Parts: sequence; structure tokens; C-alpha cells
Amino acid sequence: MDSKMDMTFYFSSKFNLLFQSWNISSAGQLAGVLVGIFVVVLFYEGLKMSREVLLAVTLKRKGVMSAPTSTTPLLTIQQAYKSNSGPRFAIVLIHLLQFGLRIVEVGLAYLLMLAVMTFNGWLFLTVVLGTAVGYFVSNLVKWSCLPLLG
Repeated sequence: MDSKMDMTFYFSSKFNLLFQSWNISSAGQLAGVLVGIFVVVLFYEGLKMSREVLLAVTLKRKGVMSAPTSTTPLLTIQQAYKSNSGPRFAIVLIHLLQFGLRIVEVGLAYLLMLAVMTFNGWLFLTVVLGTAVGYFVSNLVKWSCLPLLG
């Protein structure tokens, strides 16, 4: 393969993915990559949902609110962490867990972005489809878990 990079979408089973040594050269390899990318996108969407559920559990335990969402005012979240209820050590552990999950989430997002930037149409469609399916399934799970929080 030459070092010229396509700047328009193309549909081919021959391309490099992220690294020069990750050379996809057959339809079977392409199918494997597409399944792998789809699973990574599902994991990414599930990770985003799990951070929201973790926040909901934290705020519920602190007695601030019953079901926070991504639109929960930052002031409410800050009040929950500043209140004196609960051990400080638990708050620090939850914050570190949120921090770690966020690092993984951002790392996956950038890797998926770079995969799409290969301009392979099959990869682009797989990421879009995986995002849609992942969002749908994650929200079904999230909305079925939130009533359990009370």
C-alpha cells in the first residue's frame, strides 16, 4: 500500500487501521474489524451510561435527589459532595472511580474518531450503527435501573 491517505469516503477491504502494521487486506479481516469496532462502540456507550448510573447512586445515597440525569445542575452535584453526610473516604473513592471511567471513555472516543478518520465507509457506518444501537440499549438499561434507586 502506498502512503497516500484518502480524504474522501471509500468502500474497500484493503486499508491500514490506526497503525501501519494493522493492515486489513481481505474481506474476512474487514468483517472481523467491523465486529470488533461494533463491540468497542457498544462498550463505549455502556460506559457512558454506567457513569450516569454511578452518579445517580451517589446522589441518592447522599439524599440529594432520586434520579439525576445528564442535565442535573452542577450546583446540585456540588452540594451533594460538600454535604457532611457519609464518610469522606467513600466520596473520594467514588470520585476516583468516575475519574478512571472518564479517562477510559475519552480514550475510546479518540480511538474511534481516529478509526473513522481512515475514511473507510464500512468503518464509518459501523461506528454510526454501533452508536445508535449502544445508545438505545444503554438507555433501556439505565431507565430500568433508575426506578430501583427509588
